[in-house]
Amino acid sequence: MSVDLRFTNLRFTICFLLFLSVGLISCEDESSSIHQDKKTYKVAVFCESDEMDRWQRMAQWALKNIAEAQQGLPTGVELQLQYYSQDATDVEIQMSKVAEDPEIVAIIGPTISEPAELMASKLVNRPKPMITPSATLVDYQRKVSKYGFVWNMAESDIAEMEMLIACCSGLMFSSLYDVKLLAPQENGSYGDNIYAEWFGFLAEEYGMNVGDVMLYENEEDVRDYARSIAKQKSLQGVIFCPNSDQVALAFDDEYGKILANDKYLLAPNVYCTDAFIDEQIIKNIKHLSYEGIDLYAAPEAGFHQAFMRQFHEDLVNGEAQFYDALCLLSYAATLARHTEQTLNEAILSVVNGRNGRGGSWLPDDMKQNFQQLAKGICPDIDGVSSKWVVDEQTHSYFIGSTYRHWRCENGKLCTLEYISTEGSRRSTSSKDMWDWQAEEIEEFYPDASINLTYPELKDRWALLVAGSSGWANYRFQADVFAMYQILKKNGYDDDHIVLIAEDDVANDTRNIFRPDLRVLDEGPNVYDHNALDYKLSTLSPDDIANILQGNATERLTKVLHPTENDNVFIFWSSHGTPGMFDFDPSSAISYTSMKDILENTPHRKMLMAVEACYGGGFGKFCEGLPGTLFITASAPSETSHADVMSEHLGIFLTNGFTRGFQMAIANNSNIILRDLYVTLARNTSGSHVKVYNENEYGNVYRESMGEYLGK
Repeated sequence: MSVDLRFTNLRFTICFLLFLSVGLISCEDESSSIHQDKKTYKVAVFCESDEMDRWQRMAQWALKNIAEAQQGLPTGVELQLQYYSQDATDVEIQMSKVAEDPEIVAIIGPTISEPAELMASKLVNRPKPMITPSATLVDYQRKVSKYGFVWNMAESDIAEMEMLIACCSGLMFSSLYDVKLLAPQENGSYGDNIYAEWFGFLAEEYGMNVGDVMLYENEEDVRDYARSIAKQKSLQGVIFCPNSDQVALAFDDEYGKILANDKYLLAPNVYCTDAFIDEQIIKNIKHLSYEGIDLYAAPEAGFHQAFMRQFHEDLVNGEAQFYDALCLLSYAATLARHTEQTLNEAILSVVNGRNGRGGSWLPDDMKQNFQQLAKGICPDIDGVSSKWVVDEQTHSYFIGSTYRHWRCENGKLCTLEYISTEGSRRSTSSKDMWDWQAEEIEEFYPDASINLTYPELKDRWALLVAGSSGWANYRFQADVFAMYQILKKNGYDDDHIVLIAEDDVANDTRNIFRPDLRVLDEGPNVYDHNALDYKLSTLSPDDIANILQGNATERLTKVLHPTENDNVFIFWSSHGTPGMFDFDPSSAISYTSMKDILENTPHRKMLMAVEACYGGGFGKFCEGLPGTLFITASAPSETSHADVMSEHLGIFLTNGFTRGFQMAIANNSNIILRDLYVTLARNTSGSHVKVYNENEYGNVYRESMGEYLGK
């Protein structure tokens, strides 16, 4: 080979190597020049101190998947999480700082309703998206639905109650079972115990034999109820709402003692709320098997299997919803970056997106979602906990929550099935359930041979009682004063009406309309201080008897004076528990005492309208009293419900049954009693209006309110 050729080959080789090296350098420079335009969003996360580790672990996994899904994309978003303990003593101060911090653009949590409501209130004047994974109290969800910036990833506790009732109704020979409720007696604030609020109504709607409502205050009460359940020796289903480990274990321990003495005893089928899912409870249960439900991940998503492979344990209540909250916020942030939408508007666009099928929660699928959203396109995306579908009216909560139906026996928890409210009889979101109207109207007998004769009517008397006091109970006092106004318009003199109320809300500093009371935000004032005869706190339940029976004293200067020729109208408005009505702030008045009072009150005819939880129990208890009719807001096993939440005061102004009752008699003071009942039954939400003792009163197709309201 010649030198020239060797030189030529060498030159070619050098040129090729130089070309290759330049190409490599060029490619490297081109690759390194593509930097992702990433935007960071600071997000506050509120949860319980003892769940902080689990939530941080879940967040690390979620954010890793979100970051992986955005790899290679020209733009990206990153959530920077700051954690806060919602059970800290200074939590309100921390919430105020979060609300005021302009760098924090969104909040995830709190995980339970009371602190969630507090956090939402801090954001009213500084709206930021707030996504709660598992704050499910119905009253909380109703209150925050008006804000427009609160998003609840799960349906209310009403949905859980319906799922429990549905499980119980699936028992073999369920028509032979009496289903009972064992739940805590709360402090009386509205919506505290949603299970007691909705148990009777739902059980009746599902065609169950509704048994006792058993409300406990302590472990000893629970043991007493366990013994009473065992004594009945019949087929029983019990819906159990433990409020602590000790209460759950006390029930199991007491039943264990009973079973030890009676091996042939029929043990009840016990269905538990999600509070039962606690390590201390599960490993120490010994004597009964238990079933129940808790919030879970949708099984078709495959998320719970991936979680167990990742962490070698199962999900707990609300964790799947937390994962969804992080993904939803990341998607919304991406959309907001590329459109003119606010972050909150972007959340609504994401959950309402129907522009093609979106990907799943896996990184490769999520990448498609991010790509579409960066173009302003909103595909139909589902979460790991449920489909992302919000209620159409308020857009504040996701419907179709998924629950795990489990069984606990011998210290082990196993999954029986997964159930969703989408497959239930009805939609069970809090707003829909609150407005759920009863379908069954009680039938009376127009041709019944009720042959009752009464003397000629001489006079009319009325007793109006607001048995619950305090600002939170505004509605009871407003309803009583509204009833007073109706009676006055229908010919009653003040000396024929006794009105009892604590009178502590009209002039409360929180009443921006003071001293007015209203049953509608823009409605007229119904308060008249001169109408008040006695403050509730100055009376005892025994004084009710003296007032109704005309026994005046130096202390009771104003009483009624009915005779056997007079009609008596009683309107009672208060909280109630099975067997008694509230008589705040001093005591309660029992059904037995009240029945004795009515039995000894002179009257021609007597009508008692009862606005109180479980009020039907009193009507049923009083059956047999001559010339007396009872119309109650609820059946014996049900609660009654408030109505008309004030935009200005932040409290309920009236009660549902009472509002319907007052509207009906105001429009037609001579309305036939059967028509009054049908109107109330059709329009009272969330409870079954009942009529009792009509056979001892007269034909409701002929009798009318004109007996009490005619001028």
